[in-house]
Amino acid sequence: MLFEDQKMYHWQNLKMSRLFIKFLTRLLSSNIFAKLLFGVDCGRSTSDYQIGFSTILMKKALRKYVKNNDKVLDIGTGACAIHGIWLRKNINANVTATEIDDKCAKSARIVAKHNKSDIRILKSDLFKNVKGNFDWAVFNPPFRDMEDNNGYKIVERFLKESPRKTRMMIVVNVFYVNQKKIEEIIKENNYRMIDVVAKFLNPSKVYVVEKAL
Repeated sequence: MLFEDQKMYHWQNLKMSRLFIKFLTRLLSSNIFAKLLFGVDCGRSTSDYQIGFSTILMKKALRKYVKNNDKVLDIGTGACAIHGIWLRKNINANVTATEIDDKCAKSARIVAKHNKSDIRILKSDLFKNVKGNFDWAVFNPPFRDMEDNNGYKIVERFLKESPRKTRMMIVVNVFYVNQKKIEEIIKENNYRMIDVVAKFLNPSKVYVVEKAL
């Protein structure tokens, strides 16, 4: 009985934490915070966009590792291409951004143009329509919850289909993703961990990985 009570308590806490995260994400997903946190004006966006803990933490990882003139592939850039525009403006990276959704891809092009950012935005499912070599590929995979097997499959595809010499950044929110499972997928696909970027009070983690020799 004690075990069942503990399990129920754990799930209640998890549910409350997720509700709090959703509330904060909704609050952060505004043009005011896009400008404040990233210096990106999303006012011309023609589709919904989201700024959450993962979006914010990825910026820390990008600042730490991406260098001037690095070639960066931003997978699933979203309606505002926030990371791509920020990288171009602040680090002078050469950015190619992909988006599988037509509306989001169109919106991202409008926002990039409005921000006078010359990043390239392609309609693509992961690496499918992408050519060339990159120093980095960054990805915030979609997860509904910890049992979302489709999310884990997408991460596995991302790792398997990536160019061999490209280093990767994968950001996940630990309230929605099983960390142990993600780390197993990384290891099983013959990648080694360079770093795990974290920040106090941020429930996300950025896995910085590269293909093992």
